[in-house]
Amino acid sequence: MTEGRSSVTSIKQSIPRSISGISKLPYRDATDSPLSAATVSPVRHSPSVGAGISHSTSRSQNLAAYTRKMVPSPSSMFAGGGGGGGGGVGTTTQTRLPSVDVIKFADEGFQPQNFVHGILTSNSEDGVRGYHLALSDARDAAAADLQRNVYRNYNEFVLISKEISNLERDMMALRSWLAELKDANVGVRGDAEKPVDDALIVEEATTTIDGTTEDTSTSPNAPLLALAKKGNSEVWNRARVQQMQALYENVEGLMKSLTLLPPPLPGTTRFLVRSDNDAAKPRSTEINLTTFKPIKPVYFYVLSDALIVATKKKSLITGKNRMSVDKCWGLIDLAVVDVKDSADATNVFKVMKHPDVYLYRSDSVEEKRGLLAAIKRLTDDLMVQKRKQAETNVAPVDEEKTTNTPTPAQTASDAFFFTTPYSPHTKPTGPQKDDLSAADIKFLTDLPDELDVLIAHREFEKAVEFVEKASQVILTAITETQRVVHLRNAIEERTSHLANLISIDLANPVNNKGAVQANIDMLLRLKLGDQARDFFLTSRSVIIRHRIRLLRFDGDVATYINDLAELVFRLIRNTCDWYGSSFHDTTMASGFMKWVRQEVHNFGSIFRRQVFDSKQNFTTIADCLQGALERCRMLKEVGLDLTFVLDDLFHDDLVNAIDEHAKRCNGEIVGAVIEDGFGSVETGSEDGTWVSWKVGNVENEDLITKAWFVAEFPVKVSKSVHALYAILMDFGADMGLLMSIALYRKIVSALTDFFQAHVQQLLNVALSGLGLKQTAIILIDATFVVGDLMPKVTSQLAGRFERPIPELDDMRVKLEETVTQVRQAFVSSAKKKLIKDAYNFPTIDYSNSAAILDTIKPTEYIMKLLDQLNRLAQELDPTLDRKGILSAVVEGIFEFMSQDSCWESERGPRRIGFGGVQHLFLDIHFFLRTATHIVSPKTTDLANSTCERALRTYFLQNKDMVGGLKSGEWFDKRVEDVLKDVKGQFKGLLELG
Repeated sequence: MTEGRSSVTSIKQSIPRSISGISKLPYRDATDSPLSAATVSPVRHSPSVGAGISHSTSRSQNLAAYTRKMVPSPSSMFAGGGGGGGGGVGTTTQTRLPSVDVIKFADEGFQPQNFVHGILTSNSEDGVRGYHLALSDARDAAAADLQRNVYRNYNEFVLISKEISNLERDMMALRSWLAELKDANVGVRGDAEKPVDDALIVEEATTTIDGTTEDTSTSPNAPLLALAKKGNSEVWNRARVQQMQALYENVEGLMKSLTLLPPPLPGTTRFLVRSDNDAAKPRSTEINLTTFKPIKPVYFYVLSDALIVATKKKSLITGKNRMSVDKCWGLIDLAVVDVKDSADATNVFKVMKHPDVYLYRSDSVEEKRGLLAAIKRLTDDLMVQKRKQAETNVAPVDEEKTTNTPTPAQTASDAFFFTTPYSPHTKPTGPQKDDLSAADIKFLTDLPDELDVLIAHREFEKAVEFVEKASQVILTAITETQRVVHLRNAIEERTSHLANLISIDLANPVNNKGAVQANIDMLLRLKLGDQARDFFLTSRSVIIRHRIRLLRFDGDVATYINDLAELVFRLIRNTCDWYGSSFHDTTMASGFMKWVRQEVHNFGSIFRRQVFDSKQNFTTIADCLQGALERCRMLKEVGLDLTFVLDDLFHDDLVNAIDEHAKRCNGEIVGAVIEDGFGSVETGSEDGTWVSWKVGNVENEDLITKAWFVAEFPVKVSKSVHALYAILMDFGADMGLLMSIALYRKIVSALTDFFQAHVQQLLNVALSGLGLKQTAIILIDATFVVGDLMPKVTSQLAGRFERPIPELDDMRVKLEETVTQVRQAFVSSAKKKLIKDAYNFPTIDYSNSAAILDTIKPTEYIMKLLDQLNRLAQELDPTLDRKGILSAVVEGIFEFMSQDSCWESERGPRRIGFGGVQHLFLDIHFFLRTATHIVSPKTTDLANSTCERALRTYFLQNKDMVGGLKSGEWFDKRVEDVLKDVKGQFKGLLELG
């Protein structure tokens, strides 16, 4: 029963939300989605949702059809039965329940408890559970429909928004044209009488501080002064208004700053006197009070009663520079002092407004004098006007009968209480009356004392209500009289104090969500949204800093970083939830995102200090970064995804860490090769097959799972290859957690360096003169690493990055040349060893001059050479190109036999006898026949060349010999006979075929 009641309540809560719009969707829970647009799209906003639904027949039909589609029929849902085979008696009981009627749930007077009690009391527990499932299905289907509707209408929403924006611009242009037309009509009908103070201002505006008259043709007010001298008062006033309007449009924040200043004195207007806006570059610079170093370039705007200091700032949206207000002072409240030139600073003047002091430097002395003269003249005029106003106020004056026509500029600056948008097209004429009733006057008069009492009792809610009411009352005043100004100033003073107290409460770190929302709501009602946002976000920053200081660090960096990430991102998520519930104005979202980015950067600085700066191992770095990214993903619950910010934040640190890690790995790889004795490492196979090898000879499934590959090793690789594999496994395990396309280049570069360092060091060791067996192991290592290990790493890495890895392929081609050099070193070492130990051709005596017997056999030297070649063929690993390697060795031996040093010595030419030359032929013939599978065409040519040279030497040394040499058939038959006698002795060489 409880489950059914909760589902009914959930459906009822979903339907009104579906009609209230989608402006709050980013802050809703996924299970709190309203009905789809297809269900409630005909409904319009109305005070009563239930009434809006019940008065539309088509709407009811749509809802009923929707209900039938979403909810199964009661008969199929709650049907029960009994009975069965074997003669059993069965009874069937059906309890029909009403279908899910969404229209009833939309009724404002719907009572879920009464509905559950009245409808479901007579049903069984199974029936209640079935109805609960039907309600859940209806709710989920409604949420899915609404989501699809939002996605479907998004493009239309964007187009309509653009049309609205274009329409607003057109309306502004139209209003401007109508205002100009109105001003022209007023100027035609107005009187041409020139004000007395205008002539005075024109005359003084052209006089510098030293009494000379400046050239007005270059002044920014030259057109204005020229018109004024003609006595056209109406055109003069319109030009002033247009200048102020242009100033408001060009200087961002000017209107808001001027509303904080006291209004102009009665009978005067606010207008522009001097401007730096026409300068190609700033004419003044703000400098430090103590060091005189420049802070920023500034532009001065001198108004009739105010001094504006502006700077150029770059817009985040358009990317263009725009003038923005930096400081705004009333001329009556400040003092401008000329500073004597010194060695450190020239053309400097000081602006003082208690308790602040600012120092500025002009580009030229003329610029400084002109600015100071204008400020002094205007300040003196304001003092004179203020003194006259004070004398006038001494006499009794009937305010309601006093006429004081406000100008457009005055209306634009000071017409409304609190914040008033600029509008230079207000009525220029009218009596000076505030039109406030006696009750309103009494309310405004008593309000300051009432606000003091409420503030003292901390009844802020009621105080805010009074302030709102007062602002509405003051807005009804047609004209700013002295009484209205006095009352408004008094209320503004209390309002400022009230806002400060609410802001202090808002910054209290122990506030719950309700208290925070209440304080923010009061500040928003006081039109202090920016202040509310700043105080709220500042307080949340203080809370985050405080909670971070409370975290304990027990020496485990990974645990501390995980706790830190959990704390920071959970508080950011909660702040986002509170912020979305409190600030509904979408224009304030940028301020919140700026705060979020600031907090993420603060987290990044702590992360960098604890992880990267402390030189943690790469496993710890990977664990910490993975934990931070996992906890950052919780922000997706509130519509934020900041994982890309963390990726950008730590990219450079990760690259540096990978560099350092790769350098350490390279050092370990080179050290392993240097320390390797190059003896074969048996890893579990005795028959020469390939076997899987685990890191440290211990099966580590977790490490292998994280790594990119599992390679197989031949039996005879050395320890340095095992060390290389272990390093690759560790590196793969570390990089597997951080694999991203942003780190692609660095990871691939590190791997290519690993392989290059290993193979190059193998070549260096091979060329250092090791033994034949050690050189053979080096050749096996290099061949395995380049021919098998690198392709597997390349294939696995390509799968992880989902793209080819051309860098590793290019490095493999380059390293194959290095492997060829290692092979040549082995061939050279094997040739030297065979010549030295078995068949040193220059030392073998072939000078026998006696005839050879028919039973003669090859020399023991050639037999020993064949025996060692046979043994070498059997010992070489089958993964190598044994045939090619032995062929190169034999070719080298015959090249050695063809050298002149083998045929001549210091005592003269080598002696070749009748029997000796035929014995040499038999040796060579037998060798070529026995090692036929490793004899290349070049070797055959070298052997023929050796025989020819032996014959020439023999005939030159034995010109008188009469006996003939044995024929080729004899040598062939003799070789065959010897082979039968040594059958099976050279099995290794014969198997190479």
